[in-house]
Amino acid sequence: MKPTVPKITVSLALTAAGLVVTGIVAVRLAHHPAAPSVPASHSARAASHLPPRAVQPPLPPARLAALRADETGRIPILMYHGIGCPAFRGARYDSQGLNIAPETFRKQLALMYAAHWYPVNMRDVLTSHMEAPAGKTPVVLTFDDARGSQFHYLPDGTIDPNCAVGILEAFHQQHRDWPLRATFYVLPKSAWNPAPFWQPGRETKKLRALVADGFEVANHSTTHRMMTRLSGTELTWEMAECQRYVRDRAPQATMDTMALPGGAAPKNHALWNALLRGHLGNITYRNRCILMAWGGPSRSWADKKFDPDRITRIGAGPGWIERAIKALSTRRIPPYVSDGNPDTIAVPRSEAKFVNPRRLDGAKLVVYNDSAPMKPKVATKKRGPKAGPKTLVAGKTAIRRA
Repeated sequence: MKPTVPKITVSLALTAAGLVVTGIVAVRLAHHPAAPSVPASHSARAASHLPPRAVQPPLPPARLAALRADETGRIPILMYHGIGCPAFRGARYDSQGLNIAPETFRKQLALMYAAHWYPVNMRDVLTSHMEAPAGKTPVVLTFDDARGSQFHYLPDGTIDPNCAVGILEAFHQQHRDWPLRATFYVLPKSAWNPAPFWQPGRETKKLRALVADGFEVANHSTTHRMMTRLSGTELTWEMAECQRYVRDRAPQATMDTMALPGGAAPKNHALWNALLRGHLGNITYRNRCILMAWGGPSRSWADKKFDPDRITRIGAGPGWIERAIKALSTRRIPPYVSDGNPDTIAVPRSEAKFVNPRRLDGAKLVVYNDSAPMKPKVATKKRGPKAGPKTLVAGKTAIRRA
């Protein structure tokens, strides 16, 4: 896969610590007008040492039930590559979704918005303090390879309206409650890649613009080699060199999540550890999660079965994202639905058994009753035995006696 446009991340923040049972049991590109301020996510607040927010009280049980809040539900993490790239070989728009039309991306954003999805960065999903409005399902938009069609400047210096960043900015201007959030898994300049986003000389400007606007810039390796074939020493170099390259140009880039090139995973536990943490010279890296290439909606941070080392994504092949939107909207797959409070993890009583209490991170677990109300019994007058012939049942045979 060749490098092209930045990736979009989605920021989620949840809180956890203790058990409370209720009921029965920012966009700042210089050439754009100022947008309404978007609250800093939990992870951004921690990284920038912003003052803590005031703790919010839990919502009433009736309100949680009306929202159908479930912060153990599934989170869609979408995987994009090219947006309107020229044909490389074969069909321009392939069956694996490695290159989709700009208009397809616009339609998908509109469907997400109509389904009450809300964009966050990948690193913001890794906490029980996710910050998403009440009733919304967080979605993480990820872009692999730093391809040119993800972030492209026109000759006059403006952003190409048909690249991924241009489309996201235009959608944000139309829907100001859809913040600029996405995660870009980038490749640095190498023999394989002329420059991140394929405009040599502008990579520093692009990386800094993404960070300034609230997007996440993260690690996709240095050379995009398949990691099933690499040693621990080679994996360490792939991680450390990518981080060095990006932070030399955009020091504020967090660079603490990573996506596997081609979805190819290391062969054993020791090699996994080389991806998660290590150092080379004066570069120390730590990846808080590893993203696979396929697999459907991801479990949430508070779910007992959530594995940060193997997070699944939904590819952009024909109809794949549209089917995921339908499956989550109809609850054929139970979606993550926010209660709007980053200080609580709200779950229906039927799902409380799936919560991992070790991942509450200081948030309060709020459990509400989601069972259907029982119908009151109507008192009836007891009647005596009915006069007439009696029926005796022996085995399967009914015998009547006069």
